[in-house]
Amino acid sequence: MDVQQLFANLKKETECPLCLDTVNNPKTLPCIHSFCLECLDKHANYARRQLQASIKCPVCQTSFQIPEGDSFKNLPTSYHLNRLVDVLALKDGGAQAQKCSSCDDNNTASSYCFVCQIFLCTVCFEAHQRLKTTRGHRNVVIEKLQVQDVQELIHRPVMCSQQYHENQPLEFYCEECKCLICQKCCIVSHNRHTITDTQKAAQVQKMQMKGALEKVKAETVIYENEIRKQTELMDKTKNEILSAEKKMTDTVEERIRELREHEVVMKAKFAEIYEAQQKHHATRLENFELVLTQLHSCIERGESALERNVSAEILQTNQIIVGRCKELLNVTKPDIYKPPLVHYIVENQPDPGLDRIVVSNTDPLLSVAEVNNQEVVREKTVANFIIVTRDSGGKQCYHEDDQVKVNIITPADDQLETEIKDTKDGKYTVTYTPQCVGQHGVEIQVNGQPLTGSPWVVQVIPHQYQFAFQFGSKGKEQGQFNMPRDIAVHDKRRTCAVADFENKRVQMFGFDGNFLREITLEAKTLSVTFTESGDLLSFVARSGNKLCLYTEGGQFIRYISDKHNKVPWYISESDGRIITCDFADKTIKVLSPDGKNLLQSFSAPGCDAEPWCAVYQQDKFFVSYPEANRVMVFNIAGEYVYDIGSQGSGDGQFLGPTALAIDKFNRLIVCDRNNDRLQLFTLDGKYVAKVAGSFFDHNSNLLGCAVSNTGHLFVTDYNKHCIYVFN
Repeated sequence: MDVQQLFANLKKETECPLCLDTVNNPKTLPCIHSFCLECLDKHANYARRQLQASIKCPVCQTSFQIPEGDSFKNLPTSYHLNRLVDVLALKDGGAQAQKCSSCDDNNTASSYCFVCQIFLCTVCFEAHQRLKTTRGHRNVVIEKLQVQDVQELIHRPVMCSQQYHENQPLEFYCEECKCLICQKCCIVSHNRHTITDTQKAAQVQKMQMKGALEKVKAETVIYENEIRKQTELMDKTKNEILSAEKKMTDTVEERIRELREHEVVMKAKFAEIYEAQQKHHATRLENFELVLTQLHSCIERGESALERNVSAEILQTNQIIVGRCKELLNVTKPDIYKPPLVHYIVENQPDPGLDRIVVSNTDPLLSVAEVNNQEVVREKTVANFIIVTRDSGGKQCYHEDDQVKVNIITPADDQLETEIKDTKDGKYTVTYTPQCVGQHGVEIQVNGQPLTGSPWVVQVIPHQYQFAFQFGSKGKEQGQFNMPRDIAVHDKRRTCAVADFENKRVQMFGFDGNFLREITLEAKTLSVTFTESGDLLSFVARSGNKLCLYTEGGQFIRYISDKHNKVPWYISESDGRIITCDFADKTIKVLSPDGKNLLQSFSAPGCDAEPWCAVYQQDKFFVSYPEANRVMVFNIAGEYVYDIGSQGSGDGQFLGPTALAIDKFNRLIVCDRNNDRLQLFTLDGKYVAKVAGSFFDHNSNLLGCAVSNTGHLFVTDYNKHCIYVFN
């Protein structure tokens, strides 16, 4: 390498990455990259204008906080870059050129003494050569610098920057101040400090630097391996994507080829249909034209005879012409050929075979849907309507290839399941069961074309209970009650059990209200429920508050352990578990099926009211609190979640809510006792409807309710000694 190439390399090394010029007052960031101080400050000012509190190193993108003064002047100065800049100044000259270190005339240096380690101007150099003590020193003329000279200049000792110490090399290191100092600094500024030789201190820190770099090198190996792995994965991903893309292209091309072949087949079918229909048309036209020719010929012959008006001819041809006219008039007229309609039906996917041609007399524009005023239906209730297919003449017709498609769109934009029954006579019965309240869109297509009036809207309204009948009266006879409190149903046996409180018995009835039998108890009973096995569990209010288990036929089985309950109130059953509300400690308790083990116990936080009734559905417990005028909801772990209702008489408000039940529509039914009504809610607490009427009045006292899978709702009236049944 010649000296010119060396200077070119040095110039490249001293280039600022921001301004691309030789660095001026180089400052080093913590990431060890150096820049001009002015460039860094400009970079910081631009970031501040962008409302940023940090900058990124332009080389390695490491982030650094911007100093409070928006200047990086306190960053460490790069000695190495400053040294290189000084060396470059020897070649470039100009304002930055080195000055003589020997005299005070501030002359530009023309040579350098490697022994004295100073720059000399021409005058001082000549004097330096004349002095006997310095005559033999190694000197070099700056204009004649060689590569070795430049390298030695780069590694020349660093001189002190303190005033009056400028010619003193920094040969020592202050351990306390962590800085390089000269011999004069040792005496003047760092007296009594721990001073170490520069080379010795550098050797120690060199070992530290080597250790740190070795760790970084080890880390680079890890990152190189990670980069290699990531590159391999990137290449693998690229190959996989390219392979998948090629497969997609091949598939598309194959699909296009199949579609083209399918197109040829379908066109051949259309051509076949076209030719067949054209042949029928042509045959009809030939028949019409033949008859028309014969008619014209008869007319022409007859009119010619009349025009000539020759009596002998008329007499001779009259019988023939009249006979021919009669013959032609009696000819059966050929029917006009009315071709069937041709429909091209394609499914959503463009696969060959998912489309077809339907040739049918059915005219979608004249086909109708007979909805029988079913624009309003009830949720979870089976609804249906009939589609009638008709031909172009408006007559009901049927073709086995007709495609009837029905889409019912729910408020959530889901498609409701439908069942279409084909009676093979042009009538199609569509059956569906809406699962939610709201507007449902009904779309009907016949052979790919929308039916007239399609789509239309069906309004789905909540299911409502209608009063059916009531049974029972006050008394002690069978079928009579004295303050009935609770009721439970058994769907499989279609029976209900009524807790006849004052009569100390449970009476069994069919869903039609007919008395079946009674079970005599030892004390007044507050609540009843059927277990999962079908046995009857009764809560008897007496000393000890017994839970008694009977067969459905009335035979006593055993007492359920009461060690977990102090004053149980209502009982219910869920998945075999027994749920009770304990008035004494105001808790809800969940017992094992045999009642021996307490599985769960929880209470309402911040509520001093007693729980009345608890039911379980969809991983939630619903508990009524009459004194608090609300229903509280707990999760499966017994943690309070939310309230349903508040005090009042408006919709969704309560005055003394008591019994609870959940029907087959997953709606919570609440006996709103002092408002003389039932209220219905969704399980997330949204008010749905209420059941009220003349059957409930201010004398009513609704304490129990139960629902069956058949849609029957049974409600006990404690004061009026009867049971209300709703459908």
